[in-house]
Amino acid sequence: MQEMVLLLAFVSVVLLIYCFYLVIFSKRLSMTERLEKNLYEEYELEEMNRDKSPLSFKITNLNQLLTKLISHKEFLGKKKNKLAKAAVLMKVEEFLGISFLSGVLFGIILSYLISSWIVFVIGFFIGFKLPDLALDHIKRNRGKKLNHQLPEALNMISNGIRAGYSFTQAMTAVSKELPPPISDEFRKVIRDNVLGKPMEAALLQMTERTEDEDIDMFVTALIIQRQVGGNLTEILDTICNTIRERVRIKGEINTLTSQGKFSAVIVSIVPIAIAIIIFMINPEYIGILFSRSIGIIILGITALMQLTGILLLKKIVNIDI
Repeated sequence: MQEMVLLLAFVSVVLLIYCFYLVIFSKRLSMTERLEKNLYEEYELEEMNRDKSPLSFKITNLNQLLTKLISHKEFLGKKKNKLAKAAVLMKVEEFLGISFLSGVLFGIILSYLISSWIVFVIGFFIGFKLPDLALDHIKRNRGKKLNHQLPEALNMISNGIRAGYSFTQAMTAVSKELPPPISDEFRKVIRDNVLGKPMEAALLQMTERTEDEDIDMFVTALIIQRQVGGNLTEILDTICNTIRERVRIKGEINTLTSQGKFSAVIVSIVPIAIAIIIFMINPEYIGILFSRSIGIIILGITALMQLTGILLLKKIVNIDI
């Protein structure tokens, strides 16, 4: 057990150093790669790759090895889309490496407190999931900011069209005047359109990135107006008023359901807190749950019941508008 812990600690340190290297030098490496692709032909790139430093080869080979180990394209595609929707500038391989490192460290900490390989496996899966939960939190917060900024953006576009701007010019003004994340999304639409993508396709791609119902409604109405005609300013004003009312109703519902959400948090935290307190007071007393098969079965049933209760409470307080 001690040899395995030392080996995993060594692997964790190596991955941690590699992650720090990517964070510090990722921008420089990506810029160099783009310049090489633009300036040289394919056969010249092969000659240059032979002259690269061994460190560059090791970084590339490590990314390729991690991709081959997790070769499920659908899994990698979902992770890539989630990183894009959360606006996290990180490769899938880097995110999976951080998740693996988190799982190993969490498993080592738990196995150090409670000497059991089952505890290490449980801690590894919990730690591996923690970066994914943090990514969901970032994505959810970004979606909320985007939804609250959308009425102001639509109002600015409508006023710009009334002042004589074209739709593209009004969107450009929004991308320059408003703060992120709404400015980033409109800037991407303008950039895609300038590079040759039709405006409808660029807007539809924005809906895929954001997965927001209000943005989907705005894009759908805009595409219909561009195809059949109509007063664009009136359409934008109507959508803006609708979104403002939805945001107001969501705020009222969140206020009314805050007690249920707080109850779900308490229900999930109290058993874990009690277990930690008992472990600090009398480790041998609670250690029976992890050393005997009946204790592990009880822990599994308890975790399943707790997870079921949290999901039911979340389903009750989650009201669609």
